[in-house]
Amino acid sequence: MQKTVVGAILAAALCTSCSSCMMESEVVSVWGGDVEVPKLVEVRTLTSREVEALFTVPVTVVSASVQMGDEGGTPIGTGWESGEGGKSALFLLESGLGIGVSAILSVVVEDNGGNSLSFSAPFTGFNERPACLRINEIRTEYDKPKVEYVEFFVTAAGNLAGLEIQNSMNVDHTFWEFPAAEVAKGDYVVWHLRSLEEGLVNETGETDASAGCDANPEARDFWDTQTKAPLKKNNVILLRERKGGKILDAVPYIEAGKDAWPDDALAFAAEEAVGAGAWGPTALVTDAVISTGTTPTRTIGRNERSDDANLASDWAVCPTGKKSPGSVNFPFPGSP
Repeated sequence: MQKTVVGAILAAALCTSCSSCMMESEVVSVWGGDVEVPKLVEVRTLTSREVEALFTVPVTVVSASVQMGDEGGTPIGTGWESGEGGKSALFLLESGLGIGVSAILSVVVEDNGGNSLSFSAPFTGFNERPACLRINEIRTEYDKPKVEYVEFFVTAAGNLAGLEIQNSMNVDHTFWEFPAAEVAKGDYVVWHLRSLEEGLVNETGETDASAGCDANPEARDFWDTQTKAPLKKNNVILLRERKGGKILDAVPYIEAGKDAWPDDALAFAAEEAVGAGAWGPTALVTDAVISTGTTPTRTIGRNERSDDANLASDWAVCPTGKKSPGSVNFPFPGSP
């Protein structure tokens, strides 16, 4: 039989550090016949010393190694064991990887038919102390250099590494993960969806490091590189503890006059939010925040001066010019 070698270069890691990434490159060796060759589904960290890889078919690990940083970096002793059914493999590191520390997992596996797959996948150290955040303000409109943003308020101290934002209506860039950064209770964190100005810095260290018209020296600013209206007026924003993890907070919002979600993805995300106890009382548009009236200076804000019940009544569009990225929101009518 003739041996065929297929090479493919896939998308590398996201622009931010991530705790779970698709493979960076693969080489598949196939020995004749019509067979289902092994493919890598996902690599994810489970603890500081455990990394799991999921496959489409049962495989046996032939070899595996982990290097800190880029390929050629400091090696970490690596063992492995097969998961139930053989469609997963657990890689065990001799020493724990620090929160947010980058590393490369390089593996060769083989299926029962002798077909092999080799890949290198980037991952980052497991976040054992995830901060707890709540979504606090959303700007859906754009007026250069004012860009769309989502602001968060820290309710419990920890690290941001791997916390995942789901922007449900953006099919091209649905997910974004925070890099490693320590935050304290009471801090504000702002995810800016575009990068248009000079001197923009992801503030993993000092909070006053970044330029930008909406950068707040007292808050922690992070800058994405999206374009083409990345944040819609009909949307569901979810915040997860990590990829595939529990939902920490959610905000479904929609323009007035809609009697249903305009997309199945939004309906599903709203149901997820309600099921996780992050929104209520239902996933219907009648219980979503109304986004009508938002502008670059009129944002959707949470009432920070009352007990939060994860209801639409906790939110309102602020008056003109009262947007407040990185600081307390403008008072609601009637608030003390």
